[in-house]
Amino acid sequence: MFWKKKQKVANKPTRAEIIAQAKKNAKAASEAIGEDTLARIRAHIENNENSEFHQALRRIKAMDKDRVADNIRATYRDE
Repeated sequence: MFWKKKQKVANKPTRAEIIAQAKKNAKAASEAIGEDTLARIRAHIENNENSEFHQALRRIKAMDKDRVADNIRATYRDE
């Protein structure tokens, strides 16, 4: 048989690097869009009960609360 060993990807970013880059991208996008536009988008999302935001909230509420809390703490602990 010809089995190939999986090779490790060189220069793969760490979890912390990915989170830092995502936060940097979100901040840049927020500044580019402006506070007024963000406020209008936020209001539209909050008022739409079938939005992805509300669907995600319903899924989170259905999950094990201790596990969700642990994951949130772990995320902020990395900062």
